[in-house]
Amino acid sequence: MQFSRYLTYSKSESAYRFIPWIIKGTLVVASFYYVVSRLFVEKVNAIETLTHIAQPFFGWIICIVVLLMLVNWWIEAIKWQIVAKPFSKISLIQSVKAIVAGVSLDSVLPLGTGAVAGKVLSLKGSNRNNLLLPVVVAQGVQSIWTVVFGSIGIYQLAQLTELGKLYVIESWHVAVFFILSLASLGMIYFWPRWKKILMRYSFRSWFSILILSLFRYMVFLSQILVLSSFLSNNISIEVLLGCATWMFFAKTIVPKPGHLGSLGVRGAAAIYFLNLVGYPYTGFVLATFVLWVINLAIPSLVGLFYIKELQLSANSNDA
Repeated sequence: MQFSRYLTYSKSESAYRFIPWIIKGTLVVASFYYVVSRLFVEKVNAIETLTHIAQPFFGWIICIVVLLMLVNWWIEAIKWQIVAKPFSKISLIQSVKAIVAGVSLDSVLPLGTGAVAGKVLSLKGSNRNNLLLPVVVAQGVQSIWTVVFGSIGIYQLAQLTELGKLYVIESWHVAVFFILSLASLGMIYFWPRWKKILMRYSFRSWFSILILSLFRYMVFLSQILVLSSFLSNNISIEVLLGCATWMFFAKTIVPKPGHLGSLGVRGAAAIYFLNLVGYPYTGFVLATFVLWVINLAIPSLVGLFYIKELQLSANSNDA
């Protein structure tokens, strides 16, 4: 009888568990449909964009973007070293392995939990459980710059389309975001156990994470601007800048399952922006795809080799 009740409960729970995935999956399908349907409208621009790829100089563009990808993961590795330091000292190589393993896990786990799991599970010892909170806080610090620069992109969109109300609404969203962030940090700080964990970090450590997060955002921004300025050379750098910051902002706030969902949201956000301001969008969408392959698809494949090194259970000896 108890076993029967367990089966009934398990099935019920499974049904509810799939609801968020159904919602996210619907958003992904809708975004890809929107992207593909709009690209068919720009057949001529698509053919012209493909001719740019055939140019020898495009190879140098790819080399620059790949180099920036390496800089990106180097910065993230340093951030992880800073976060892990109060509980476990790790080498730069260990840090990089944990990060790319997290990128692979992120392709199947929702809401950035793969990145958190890849870092925490790369360590040994019971102390690693204390790192869950600092890792999540560090992820939140990275999102601060996405919101700040995303607001700049939305402001530019409001100016170009005379949608002033859009910027006013977004300004309120940013204000609410910072208020909730401060309130959350306050609750975390005054919760006894969490306070004890966060007190192991100095102000200098968090400031370093904040600055490194800014550098990492600038790397992302440089990558997309280098690619899009070559593939969409008929669009001014100011418009490309606004579109890029808006796109990163949309990718952050829209729920999506895995890296494929991220690709769909990026493309849909870019098309929406450029379509409103009256610019062709095929080149920028192609740039987002190339950036997705370099920054996420390739590291995900590399990370598969390091997932097996993750420690699913902590041993009794602290690292």
